[in-house]
Amino acid sequence: MTRSTHVSLKRLKLATSLFALLIAAHSMSNGQGLYGSLVGSVTDPSAAVVPNATIVVTDVGTGQTRQDMSDQSGRYSLVNLLPGTYKVDISAPGFRKVEQTNVVITPNTVTRIDVHLEVGQQTEQVNVSAQAVELQTDKADTHTEINSKAVAELPISGSGYRNYQALIDLTPGAMPSTFYNSQTDTPGIPLNTHINGGNGQTNVTQIDGAESINVWLPQYTGYVVPSETVDVVNVVTSAADADQGTGGSSSVTVVTKSGTNAIHGSAFEYHNDQHLNAKNFFLTPGLANPVGIYNNYGGTVGGPIKKNKLFYFVSFDGTAQKSSGNGLYTVPTDNQKNGDFSSYAKTQLYDPTTGSASGAGRSLFVNNMIPTSMISPQAAKLQSYYPEPQSAGHSEQL
Repeated sequence: MTRSTHVSLKRLKLATSLFALLIAAHSMSNGQGLYGSLVGSVTDPSAAVVPNATIVVTDVGTGQTRQDMSDQSGRYSLVNLLPGTYKVDISAPGFRKVEQTNVVITPNTVTRIDVHLEVGQQTEQVNVSAQAVELQTDKADTHTEINSKAVAELPISGSGYRNYQALIDLTPGAMPSTFYNSQTDTPGIPLNTHINGGNGQTNVTQIDGAESINVWLPQYTGYVVPSETVDVVNVVTSAADADQGTGGSSSVTVVTKSGTNAIHGSAFEYHNDQHLNAKNFFLTPGLANPVGIYNNYGGTVGGPIKKNKLFYFVSFDGTAQKSSGNGLYTVPTDNQKNGDFSSYAKTQLYDPTTGSASGAGRSLFVNNMIPTSMISPQAAKLQSYYPEPQSAGHSEQL
């Protein structure tokens, strides 16, 4: 093999490696919006900073832990934490250990926990339950959060379907969402929302860190996550971070549920049928409502495969629908199906097989009776599917 071939192979390998690194970096940058952060400071009773304090965060559901040390200014920062409920332990030599519980981490948010250590032995412990923060001070964006409790308990019809996107209407600046496309093109029934006067095409949705785009209909998301799988939805409407730079009027981050150390799940069914609906005003008296059955059903289950290491989560969402309608329609009578139009004296029927192409010289059907031999078997078969008339029409006119 020549030297030039060796050089070319090295360049190819280098280019391939650089390309792989770029792809990985791009994936990481796109996925940063999936995570949350925990920051804070550690001080003693005199409000002096405590450096080198140990901060350990534990995901209550999965048992996974992260650790950090406070710097010389007593500050700590844990980034890229998966959404969930955490327990935070802070300890330092000469101080009592502090355990902070119910610390909720959500995507695209920075949670602050400032800790004041008390003098004592590390074997002594102070338990604190985290309180909801009323004012966001560590991030500049404006966002709205929709958690799984809201998705489970609030009405989310979404044009007749259980769609979490209907709750985005609660975001300040959002117009009522709509669905005005063919269900054939968008079977997930995605909703289109205008936020802060922006075009629906400028809303960008990320599902577990991956952008969901309908290339042909960009005003809709490519995939609508079943409501039972939604853990939290974060809707940023202004001052978004750089990792959400693809968003225009809004950037929507959807995080789905996952397995934990405890087996958990849910089951649901939404049912409606014609017996539960009011009668149409124009429905003929005595007739039953037309058939209209809608069932949306499914469930979820999640749990551990290997405790604190590997988990599973499975979801199923099914829809079964049957519908019909009522109306006033004109259908042929039995006489008309058999070619008997003798009662329509005002109208003359001509034999189309007679006369010239221009219609001149055509012969009349005797008594407006079309011979049954001239009715094709296909037409007769088609006519057999017509329902019988249920009310008298104006038979004297044709």
